Amino acid sequence: MKYHIPKAQVTGQNKTAEKIYLLSFKAPEIAHEAQPGQFVHIKVADGYDPLLRRPISICGVDRKEGLVTIWYQVVGKGTELLSRVKKGERIDVIGPLGRGFDTEISGKRVFLIGGGMGIAPLLFLAGQLDKENIVTAFFGGRNKEMFEPLPGLTGVEYQAATEDGSLGQKGFVTELLQKRLEIERPARIYACGPHGMLEQVARLAKQYSLPLQVSLETVMACGVGACLGCTCEKGQSEKPGWVKVCKDGPVFWEQEVKLL
Repeated sequence: MKYHIPKAQVTGQNKTAEKIYLLSFKAPEIAHEAQPGQFVHIKVADGYDPLLRRPISICGVDRKEGLVTIWYQVVGKGTELLSRVKKGERIDVIGPLGRGFDTEISGKRVFLIGGGMGIAPLLFLAGQLDKENIVTAFFGGRNKEMFEPLPGLTGVEYQAATEDGSLGQKGFVTELLQKRLEIERPARIYACGPHGMLEQVARLAKQYSLPLQVSLETVMACGVGACLGCTCEKGQSEKPGWVKVCKDGPVFWEQEVKLL
């Protein structure tokens, strides 16, 4: 069920790295229902510029306190306006939206792989899976600043890859995953990040015959499947056609969408 919270109180807004912010807001209904992989749709201006809401992955929730956390990057006018919101102010939010990750798994080893801001929904996922599974995460970013700290990530082993080599291995995060798969096979892989990264993860999952769930990053307008602006081609195992990332996803099993 989705909820419209027109005046959700902002309880925190902090800059964690260059153009990257961590924002929390009070929305008990959303916090209670939200699952890893779902997102919220935020109105960033009172007027019509920008007109559209901004879809942002849920990074974490505090169900007891009724808090929702998002970790986002300023990439345009909308997110720039959102970054100016102060603690104590109110925002207009709809959520939780979309289909989340399948977390019905226990007693298994699972791998998470995230690139850039695709790490955000995996932080929420890691906290939930870690209760009953052995979780190892592989995260890639521009530099070490992005990882200091990773919001809400406690007690989960992770390896980092950075473009400049300032933290962990220099290069692509998929290289870390490939090395680990040569010596250890998980029961499942979860991934979110740029399309090129997802392509390589899908190749590795096929090579080692491993189940893979991906969260797709794409431009969304309505967020509820009405405008058809976020369609993605179905995978080869499905009948030809298209899926709506905002409504049918953003999380899909690898075979449900065309990645390669």
